[in-house]
Amino acid sequence: MSRLDLTRPIPRLLLSLAAALLPLISIWNLSVGPNRAIQIGPKLGGVTNELPLTLSWSSANDGSFQKAVASRVVEAFPFRRLLIRVNNEVRYQLFGAMTAPQVVSGAKGHLFERVYIDDYCSRVEGKGAAVAADMIPKLKAVQDYYRERGGVFIYVLSPSKATHLPEHFLNRVSCPSSQAARAQFVPQYVGALRDAGIHVLDAAGLIHGLKGRYEVELFPQGGVHWNDLGGALVVTALVKEINALAGRELVPPFSFTYALSKPASGADRELVDLLNVFFPPLGYLTPKVDFIQPAACDRTVAHTLDAAIIGTSFSDLLARIMIQHNCLYALNNYFYATLGRFGGAPYRELQRNLHDADLAGWRGARIMILEENESLLGKGSTVDSLLQVIGRK
Repeated sequence: MSRLDLTRPIPRLLLSLAAALLPLISIWNLSVGPNRAIQIGPKLGGVTNELPLTLSWSSANDGSFQKAVASRVVEAFPFRRLLIRVNNEVRYQLFGAMTAPQVVSGAKGHLFERVYIDDYCSRVEGKGAAVAADMIPKLKAVQDYYRERGGVFIYVLSPSKATHLPEHFLNRVSCPSSQAARAQFVPQYVGALRDAGIHVLDAAGLIHGLKGRYEVELFPQGGVHWNDLGGALVVTALVKEINALAGRELVPPFSFTYALSKPASGADRELVDLLNVFFPPLGYLTPKVDFIQPAACDRTVAHTLDAAIIGTSFSDLLARIMIQHNCLYALNNYFYATLGRFGGAPYRELQRNLHDADLAGWRGARIMILEENESLLGKGSTVDSLLQVIGRK
């Protein structure tokens, strides 16, 4: 007879203890914070918004209270992470199923975030000019504000992976927009801004224009943002533009080299991590950049210069590089204006959920960089927040 025979007393006792222990662990997880909860398996990738647990007649009547309770009970189960990864691994390996609904599988192992594809495939002819007409007076007001105070303002347009590598997904998804509309959108928008005298760095056009020039693309296969090489190229162009506008070397430039390596890590695997599988596909090459910084930072004005970036998630790498390799130690990166403030050495989140008083530093910034992704044009802009703070709205 097997020692694991459940008719024997010891196996039955162990099974009974395990059955009793699981709900006790779940109760413990419900009563403590996430940092003290007992969970089996690696942490899951992605962010979920926790439903508010508010007991009221309205929340009970519409079911939101019951849903919030059920969500907390499910997340308190200690084997939840493990079981999710088992399910995802089976579906991915056997059927190639993307277990993250926001991730689209493209050719040659490339993953895309659906929101960028949706933007790319919804463009219509003339949209670039229409969006520019709305943005020009706003950007001009901001630019005039900083110019009047002897500062530098520059508007940075960042690229979309969907625009950069459409051939990897166009035969897999519905894309009703025309090729002409998709191709003209960014050049039309940037051209209108430049004709109006706006200081714009077309990082989208820069990256798209370098397609095929390097051993790897400037977007990683399993990521959604530009890789380190793309970031270094854009910061090089950005610093050159800042110094040209200042009329002198305000920010010391760097040179750089790079080497290819694998497996992918950090931001180069962002979309892969959303799959939440045991064996993620990370065998693709990514560039790792080595920066050569000629200037001694303490001998430049840059290390005490009041500088700010207001932007999307694409501004994160720009801020990291400029703080660490362009001597801009006092640079603050404002994530979507008010969601968080990042900076320092080591680079990290300094503050979350900013209020009006936390944005007062925008008024006196010597360098103000406003970054916007091409996928967000015409869909609400952080420029309105900036106009409000500087009193030009």
